[in-house]
Amino acid sequence: MQTIIITGGHHNSALVVAKELVKKGFNIIWLGHRHASRGDKNDSAEYKEVTGSGIEFHELKAGKLDSTPTFSEISNIPLGFIRAWKYLRNFNPVAVLSFGGYLGLTASLPAHLMGIPVYLHEQTLVAGKANKWTGKFARRIYLAWNEAAKYFPFGKTQFVGLPLRTSIANPKPKKLFANDLPTILVMGGKLGSHTINGHIFTALPSLLSRYNLVHQTGSNSVTGDYETALLKKDSLPVEFMDRYLPVSYLSEDQIGTYLSSVELVVGRSGAHTAYELGLLGRKCVLIPFMHTTGSEQYQQAKLLHKAGLATLLPESELTTPKLLFAIKSSLSSPSVAPLALPRDATSRLINDLIANLP
Repeated sequence: MQTIIITGGHHNSALVVAKELVKKGFNIIWLGHRHASRGDKNDSAEYKEVTGSGIEFHELKAGKLDSTPTFSEISNIPLGFIRAWKYLRNFNPVAVLSFGGYLGLTASLPAHLMGIPVYLHEQTLVAGKANKWTGKFARRIYLAWNEAAKYFPFGKTQFVGLPLRTSIANPKPKKLFANDLPTILVMGGKLGSHTINGHIFTALPSLLSRYNLVHQTGSNSVTGDYETALLKKDSLPVEFMDRYLPVSYLSEDQIGTYLSSVELVVGRSGAHTAYELGLLGRKCVLIPFMHTTGSEQYQQAKLLHKAGLATLLPESELTTPKLLFAIKSSLSSPSVAPLALPRDATSRLINDLIANLP
């Protein structure tokens, strides 16, 4: 049985591909994050969903240089490459499939030096430094957005789209609340957004007087936002309690139902969120996280805004009154058609990958 190592920063679409490769008889080894962020003691959604799928998971501790790197993170840069090399030597894969970011580069560079073919999937409109480096030696770069081709060597890219979770590809809407008020889904990416959560907590009385609210807070043990949300719910007036549903995380089996059952989504504009909102044609208020390479979230939010799906609210301008106004305006705006995005990225990617394996 041939082994393929999967790694990288975006686990949702990666897991879709991993499951399909398992069905085709490949042994999948996953190198990933056991914890989602610095100081967080809770297991990451990545770890829970990968291990829950029966795929062998190994933590790859690696470092990156951000605005405030610690000594441990700096030392983990060379140590990360050594750890990745050991995994590669032990598992002897026929290929490494990276889904981006510094973790993907950490596994891909030693693989390349060992003569193991590297393949890359780029989820964003704007490629980051790590993916640009990986793209230099990757055999193929699969793109979620065709506009990203300009960041990679000519002739290596293939536009396939984003591998879709089953619940996104075949959504099953349902009535989430007993009343007929419009329903809003707040989600700040898989980790949640402490900034957005704070404004939602402040605005709860105003929001719940008009709307139902599903609030995906994240499960970060440092911020404790999920626990705060539960306390907020318990302190609400009785008539509002049944209109507020805090959740720490929406799994891949749940996300399609929730996205297709609400009138509005409020949150970040990461790679998966932007693609899935565009594909489903869902109205949204997007507050892009600006501290990303090339402001990728802003560019993705701008694309949806241009298509008429998104109200764009920069975080630098974010206040609770402005958020409430953006929500009201978005809900009253006319609906527009979904974006014409590929739905068969998984089969496109896997067919090409298998055809090019050594």
